[in-house]
Order: sequence, then structure tokens, then C-alpha cells
Amino acid sequence: MANDVIMPQMGFDMKEGTLVRWIKHEGDSVASGDIIAEIETDKAVVEIEAFDSGILRKTMISEGTTVPVGAVIAVIGTTDEQIPETSGQPAATAASQVTEAPKTLSSSEAQPANSAPAPKGERKASPLARREAQKLGLDIASIPGSGPNGRITKQDVLAYVAGPEAQPTEPPSPMPSSSVGPKRGDVIVPTKMRDAIARSMTFSKQNVPHIYITIPVDMTDAVKLRAQLNDAFEDQKVSVNDMVLRACAIALVKHPLMNASYTDVGIEVREQINIGMAIALEAGLVAPAVPDTDSLSLLQIAAETKSLVARARDGKLSSKEYTGATFNVTNLGMYGVESFTAIITPPQAAALAVGAVQVEPVSRDGKVKVASIMRVTLSLDHRVADGAQGSEFLAQVKRTLENPAMLLV
Repeated sequence: MANDVIMPQMGFDMKEGTLVRWIKHEGDSVASGDIIAEIETDKAVVEIEAFDSGILRKTMISEGTTVPVGAVIAVIGTTDEQIPETSGQPAATAASQVTEAPKTLSSSEAQPANSAPAPKGERKASPLARREAQKLGLDIASIPGSGPNGRITKQDVLAYVAGPEAQPTEPPSPMPSSSVGPKRGDVIVPTKMRDAIARSMTFSKQNVPHIYITIPVDMTDAVKLRAQLNDAFEDQKVSVNDMVLRACAIALVKHPLMNASYTDVGIEVREQINIGMAIALEAGLVAPAVPDTDSLSLLQIAAETKSLVARARDGKLSSKEYTGATFNVTNLGMYGVESFTAIITPPQAAALAVGAVQVEPVSRDGKVKVASIMRVTLSLDHRVADGAQGSEFLAQVKRTLENPAMLLV
């Protein structure tokens, strides 16, 4: 029986996706779980897995085409099977060509400025641009980029091939980065990722009743344990954030309401514990999940988070990592932030905001001592749980981190 492959929904607010490239092609054998294509969403390039085994009989859209969620993009069947005429018919009118990077507009001039390319050897390019350059046999590093921070777009590749006369005299200026901020009076068109974040966070703040609970954690012993582990395992460094993820996983097992979702039919307690880790990219924020975090050791979590960061920056996240988080951890400690509150990412029910580890005077047994203190704040959907239940969860996180041998069990 022929089975349709559809454009999946990678996030509750995703409306469409762009087919970046086919990994499997018509006539190829496909097993359930095989990666058959890469798609680009508002936030990342993710891989699509096959849910059926057979032969990739038909691909319905070409690379670089954008289609709505739910549109059929391919058909998997058997060699001698007759594919029905109605099978694999996507909403053709909804397909549109991929839109390249936005511009930064100046209110004083309303004209784009020249964009300086990134240094050779460190060039940034969209997946479509790299694909087009490879197809044409071009060195991607030799092509001037007009996207954010000199990022090379598909249009840049095509313009390079066409020659100088076909290239715009005033290419779009890059989106401001952390090193070069916008000028006064600039009007910045948001990236697709920033626009998606805006929609998701606005929905959350308007529809989810947040409550916030903060607790201090004495990290003195945890910091010592981390130093010992990093000395013993030079090839696998453990971060404070890794320790927090491990502590949260332990606490989520004991307090499953923090790993739930509020739905129209009731509170759904999630079967898996997949903790998402917020990663800041130039275009915005992503929070890929560490699958089955509770089943991983501290060193395994450290390895997973290192891999997640690398693949997030390269735009190579799997669909499970991109959409599977059931609880999020955001850490701003590296910026010296003492404490803050996180916005819950729907459909999750809770998120943890982690501040910096700071040396502070504390009172112990009537004496003032110095300790390494870290403040964590739980954001909780009040429809799912109350402050007392959230406090019990935080108390477990605190207890685990203050007795760090529990992280190794």
C-alpha cells in the first residue's frame, strides 16, 4: 500500500517548510527510520525520517520549494504497486519559492548599505546556497554574501554565475550582530526565526498563566566535583549546565507534573523526559531536546549537549531534537546574570531559568562563610500545578545539586 510522506509540523506555530534537499531519491529503497530529506523551518534545518519501509516511488516537490504543513511531499510504496492518481497530490497553489534573508532598513535613507563578506575560511552560507554552489562546481568561499553578517544566499550564487552586470549595485545590509549593533533610527525586519519566536512567546504570555518561584542553590560542592571530573576526563568536559540538566531529570522523575502539558481534554503527563537546552544563535534562540534525559549519566548528558550545540550552529538538528522537548532549561550565567524568569514554551508546562554561580557570604551554624551560590527560577503553568508543587520540584533540584554525588548515581 502506498504511503504519503507529508511536510511535518516542527513546532506548534509552524505553518510551512522548505525542502532543502532530497537525501533519498526516486527508486531508492527506504527503511523505517531512514533520513529521506532535509527541510528548513523558521528556526533550523531538520531531517525528515521515513515512517514506512519500501521504495521511494515519487517525490512531489523540488528542492528549494516551500509548502504548507500537511502537504504531501513524497510517496513510499512497493516496486510493482500501482500508485493511485490521487496519491501524493500536494497543495500546489500553496507552494512558493524560498524567501532569502531579510534586509535592515534605515529610516533616514530607507536604502540598503553595502555588506562586507565574512573572512575567507569562515564563510557562512544557507543550505540552498551551498547546494547550488556544489551543483555548479563553485568555491563557496569566493562568493560575496549579501545576507546577515555576510551570509551567502542562493541569490548570491546565481548572481555570481551571471557576472557583475547581474549583481545589484547596492546589496542588502546585514542584520546587526552582537559586535555591530543597529544605528539609531534603523527599522529592522525580523528574521524568520525571530518572527517565529515572537509569535510563540506572545502566545505563551497571553494564554499561559505563569507563576515564578526562585530558590538559591549552594553549588560549592558541585563546583568541586565538576573540577574533579574535568581533570579526570580531559576529552569530555562537564559544564554547570550539564549538572543542572541531570538534576532536573532526577527531579522530573519524582515530580511528573512539571513534565506535562495542559490540553483541551486534560493535563497530559508526558511519557518521555526530554529536556530542552536553550542555545543562542545569531538569528534567534533554539531549544533542542536531549532525548530521554533521565536515562543518561552526567557524562552522557555532557556529550549530548556538546553535540547539540555544534549541530544547532550548523543548522543540523533532527526533527525529534527540534520538537521533542518536554521541559526547558535556559542558562544566562555565562553573562553574569544573577537571576531572571523564562517564558514557557508551549505546549510545555514549565521551564527553569539558571543564573550565574557567584561567591557570596552565607550564614552557616551561626557563622558567616563564603559559598558559591546559584539562583534558579521555575516558570510554571498554573493550570497544571500550584506553587507548592513547583516548590517541591525546586527543592529536589536544590537537594541534588547540593549533594552532587546524587548526580553520579
